[in-house]
Amino acid sequence: MTVLVLSRTRRRVPAALGVCLLSFVGFWIAQRAAHVSMIDLLVYRAEGATVREGGNLYALRATHARLPTTYPPFAALLFTPLTLLDVPTLRAAATVANLALLVAFVHLSLRLVRRHARVEHALWVAAGAVWCEPVWTTLRYGQVNLLLAVLVLWDLTRQPGHRWAGVGIGVAAAIKLTPALFAVFLLGTGIALAVTKRGPWRPWLRHACVAACAFVGACALAAAVLPRDSLRFWTRMVFEA
Repeated sequence: MTVLVLSRTRRRVPAALGVCLLSFVGFWIAQRAAHVSMIDLLVYRAEGATVREGGNLYALRATHARLPTTYPPFAALLFTPLTLLDVPTLRAAATVANLALLVAFVHLSLRLVRRHARVEHALWVAAGAVWCEPVWTTLRYGQVNLLLAVLVLWDLTRQPGHRWAGVGIGVAAAIKLTPALFAVFLLGTGIALAVTKRGPWRPWLRHACVAACAFVGACALAAAVLPRDSLRFWTRMVFEA
């Protein structure tokens, strides 16, 4: 009986992988036919180039649309490797990376519901989810949404008290401020549990503290490398974003 179950499981994964790959290829063809610009990706690349050249990050106006830099300086540091690729190669690499992140995102989402989520289930769901509007838009513009979501979900699927739980949310918030709301959620939940005494509250507060420390550490790194841009962002741009 065990051998039969293992045999079925081994057949399910290749089948799910095949369907997922076919869906992804179809998605890639549809995006190419739609002539997607991945304009946000080009802005990220321009930010990385500005950092490498020592330019004024928040005076940048990138692409024909003259789009400004709106993310914290830490994000621009992470974007510097994008300048090593030409635009066509970068677009292809970003598409592949985002599709892989989609599978990771679905897998981690399933783990929130069921601790031992199966790989084939994530592949089946990802095969359909890739055609949803948020995913289409993320890849159309070449955005970092899936990366941020995976960092946050990785954190939320850690066991209580995990040493690195909180790092993902902190780093995600240093790239784009919005994920910081999850640290606020963790803090609020911990305080509520401590007040009502309905459950263990220390892991929640520790999780929030680690996230805050990771965020501060990433911002401090950016400030050490880009002091002028960091000063401008945290004293001016953050209030205008």
